[in-house]
Amino acid sequence: MADVWKSYNADALERQYMPKYWPGVSTNEIVERWIENSNAFHRSVNVVSNVRYGDSERQCIDVISNGKLGRAPVLAFIHGGYWRSPRLDKHSYSFCVEPIVRAGAVVGMVEYDLCPDVSMDALVEQVRRACSWLWKHAEDFGGDPSRFHVSGHSAGGHLAAMMAATPWPAFEPGLPADMIKSIIPVSGLFELEPLRLSSLNESLRLGVDEALRNSPAALTPSFGLPASVVVGGGESDEYRRQSRDFVSRWRGSTAKIDYIETAGHHHFSVIEAMTDANNSLTSTILRHLNL
Repeated sequence: MADVWKSYNADALERQYMPKYWPGVSTNEIVERWIENSNAFHRSVNVVSNVRYGDSERQCIDVISNGKLGRAPVLAFIHGGYWRSPRLDKHSYSFCVEPIVRAGAVVGMVEYDLCPDVSMDALVEQVRRACSWLWKHAEDFGGDPSRFHVSGHSAGGHLAAMMAATPWPAFEPGLPADMIKSIIPVSGLFELEPLRLSSLNESLRLGVDEALRNSPAALTPSFGLPASVVVGGGESDEYRRQSRDFVSRWRGSTAKIDYIETAGHHHFSVIEAMTDANNSLTSTILRHLNL
């Protein structure tokens, strides 16, 4: 079988990117556990649910806080699910930000339309709108727009990096170029070409040009913001390569960019570990938020 991407043939490429091939990973069990944990978390904090930032039903944000007044740092968190999974959404992911909310941050859990209902171009545009909306309305929820940060997991890590590559004043007049103070993409996808060559493209429907213009590794940050790029040490070779290559390509264009590989964690456990306030990923986010 001929190679389709680097040294990978079609079957080997699938095994790099598709969770069903990863040992010890049951996505159904994981998602059910995440939803249960998120339900419990929502009952214990202040949540303003499904605040609209756009026209479609999925273009909304859950704003989560500890309910205290003050100019708190704001974190936009973008869920994963390969831009296509309806079960992995803003609610199912919200359990992971509990220590960040407890520490005093306002967190906006961002939802967006999914492929193939929308294109990747349109999906990225929606998340830009969500971040713009959250920045402009931060004070309504006790947040400080001058302390606005973005994180996300997997597809959400890709979208977090795309936000850092956005020229905000050109996107919307009145937005500052340095609107985002840092990004923390987790297990992100920064080069979309291998996904275009995989079975995922049945849903993503990426062409060559669209894949390239939505690949953060092929772009540059709109200004020199700090970034921490996190990936599980037990993730596939391609996931770890994507993060390493992204850091190498953006180094020198950002104020500071770190590569953090969390030993012993696979693609999903790296997020589950965030519930520990002393976890390396959680402490990294808290450091960026100055909490």
